Amino acid sequence: MSEAPSRTAWIIGGGSGIGAAMARLLASRGWRVAISGRRADRLAEVASGSRLIAPYPLDVTDAIAVQAVLQQVVADLGRIDLYVFGAATWQPLTVGDYDFAKFQRLVDTNLMGFVRMANPVVAQMTHQGGGQLAVIASVAGYFGLPRAAAYNATKGALINLLQTMRTELEPRGIRVRMIAPGFFKSELTAKNDFPMPFLMETEAAAQRAVDGLLGSTRFEIAFPRRLVWLLKLMRMLPYPLFFAITRMMMPKR
Repeated sequence: MSEAPSRTAWIIGGGSGIGAAMARLLASRGWRVAISGRRADRLAEVASGSRLIAPYPLDVTDAIAVQAVLQQVVADLGRIDLYVFGAATWQPLTVGDYDFAKFQRLVDTNLMGFVRMANPVVAQMTHQGGGQLAVIASVAGYFGLPRAAAYNATKGALINLLQTMRTELEPRGIRVRMIAPGFFKSELTAKNDFPMPFLMETEAAAQRAVDGLLGSTRFEIAFPRRLVWLLKLMRMLPYPLFFAITRMMMPKR
C-alpha cells in the first residue's frame, strides 16, 4: 500500500549509498523526496529514476547554502514531513594518529554538518506543526575502537546529541530518530581493509531504515540485530575486559 502522496522527505546524502536507496524506497511508496549532497551528477542520476525525486545540491559545510537550499525545498514541496541527515565521510586512521586536519574534516561533515542544519530544520518543523527528524549514525558510535577514532567520535557525539533532542523537541511535535546501521556495502566501507561482520547489502540496510521510520515510533533503529546486541553487550563489560578485547583488534606489528 502506498503512503499518502502529500508526504514529503528531505534526505541529506541522497546521491549515493543508503541515502539514495532510502530515497528510491520512499518514492516507491508515494512520497515526494528532495535529495541533497555535494555531487550534483550523482543526485541527478538518482532523481532520473523517479518523477517524485528532485535533486538539491548542497555542501553541509556551507551555512549560507544550508539556509538557501532549505528555503527552496520548502518552496517546492510545501513542508518537510521527514528529514534524514545521512551525509558522512570516513577515513581509516593509522593507530595512534590524531591529526587535527583529518579529525576536522570528519567532524565538520559528520557532526557539524548536522548541527548547521539543525536550527533551520527545527524551525521549519515547528512552524509546520511537527515532523520526523532522523540521523544516520552508526553502531560505531556505541564506543571507541582502534583505527576509527575520528569517525567513532563523530557518530558517538551524534547519538548523544540526538538523545538530548528527542526529549527537548517532543513538545513541539518533532519526533527525533537515530538510525544505527552496522556494516553495509557503500563507498565508505569499500575503504575498509578489515573483516566486516554481518555485512549487508545497501538496499537491505535502506529497507530496515525506512521500515523503522514509517512503521514504528522508537528512538533507535539499529540493525542487524546480531551485531547490535553483541556490541551492546560489549559496551556493558567492565573496562579491564573491554580493553582486553579491543587490544585484540589492534593490527599485528
